Amino acid sequence: MLLNELAMGFYSTLLPIYIASLGASPGQVGLVIGMQGVVRLLFLAPSGWLADRIPLGRLIPVTRAMTAVGVLLYSVAGTWWHLLPIIALASIGNIAFPAISKVIADSSDDNGRTRAFTLIYTVGPSTALLLSPTLGGVIGEVISLRAVFVAAAIAQAASVVCFMRLRVQDSSSSSSSGGGGYVDVLRFRPIIAVCSLFLFMLLVLTVGFTLVPNFLQDEHGVSVRTIGLFGSVFAVGAVVLGLVIARVPRFSRPMDALVLTTAVTPLAFVFLLLGSSTPMFAMSYFCRAGYLVGWGVVYAVLGEVTPSHLRSRSFAMAELLGGFGFAVAPFIAGALYEVDPALPLV
Repeated sequence: MLLNELAMGFYSTLLPIYIASLGASPGQVGLVIGMQGVVRLLFLAPSGWLADRIPLGRLIPVTRAMTAVGVLLYSVAGTWWHLLPIIALASIGNIAFPAISKVIADSSDDNGRTRAFTLIYTVGPSTALLLSPTLGGVIGEVISLRAVFVAAAIAQAASVVCFMRLRVQDSSSSSSSGGGGYVDVLRFRPIIAVCSLFLFMLLVLTVGFTLVPNFLQDEHGVSVRTIGLFGSVFAVGAVVLGLVIARVPRFSRPMDALVLTTAVTPLAFVFLLLGSSTPMFAMSYFCRAGYLVGWGVVYAVLGEVTPSHLRSRSFAMAELLGGFGFAVAPFIAGALYEVDPALPLV
């Protein structure tokens, strides 16, 4: 996960700016980013079924390899709409995430599950983000924005090699005959409650965060390099918050940890709306870390309330509902931004 996040860190902060550089309006930027979420949903729909039937040690690296190829193709797009088929290829890798979550949940007990998800999904990957957004900003400004995606593709390829070495106790054969289906998941109210919370959380927060780089560049003249540096500040916040959750006994319960992350995140919008200086914007990115950490903690909450035989489908259900919010939010953000650049933050 560290190398995977290293790859994303190179370009995620700069992606809205790259799309705009290909001739897209703010609404079209929102459309392209929103399409990532829509296509992601299409591949997540069968992910639980696939995780129950294909050995996870094979499913994870093959699907993540498709993402590596897709990220490389980002670098050769001639105009903004060329990104749409590339997004479809890169999104195949999302099939792997419910499988990865199942491996983590099955490999940890109730006492250590919050810590496991936080370290694997937050602290470890955020260590990579300490460097990659800043380096991505330098590459984007000194060489070109296209070169950022070449660097990201190399990191993604390295992560695939690591996934190929993953050794898991596959349970696909037993799950296909005795595991629960989506109907069983829908009948289990705690799962629906957690998934609904995830949907609302991603919808609201993603509306606010999608076009923040464009907001900083358009309204405050912040440079590409500085925006990349803010990505590293975001990583510092994620590491700090992740370590607090992992080490403070009070936050060993997933729900307590989730309350902490959701309390921190709104401060990011306050600093953006009221700030006019680099330190204020940096504090916004630091508090934004609650968004990433909370994302990982939701899976710990879900793993705690879900019986083992329903985990593949429940994690897939969470990805689907959360992914719906993640997919719709950029469209909303783009429309609001065209009315007033500050409106998505309100």
